Amino acid sequence: MLKTQNYLSVAEANETVFRNILRDLKANRAKRAGGKYIPNDLDPEAPLEAIYKKFSTGDRYGIFTITDFTLNDDTATIAFQDVATLSGGGATLAYNIASTEVEYAGPQFVMMS
Repeated sequence: MLKTQNYLSVAEANETVFRNILRDLKANRAKRAGGKYIPNDLDPEAPLEAIYKKFSTGDRYGIFTITDFTLNDDTATIAFQDVATLSGGGATLAYNIASTEVEYAGPQFVMMS
């Protein structure tokens, strides 16, 4: 189980990149590692604070959780999970960044139980 980090300030400072990654996750969930855990109600256009509150705060047992979002030079990573006892999984996915455009680079970590 991944510990949830407070990534909100990074998302706010890189809002377009963060939203583009969320758009990619939603549109390509069937093609992304751990994509089956991405909920239909993920709304990349919602206010950032609302996204953070809905998907990263409170009791996260057995529900989709964005656990981290980071940027390093020209690479962004997003981590998420949906974990309960003996079930669930998640992934950390990497994206290449060119300006504010993102391109899926692949999984860095995938967990399944």
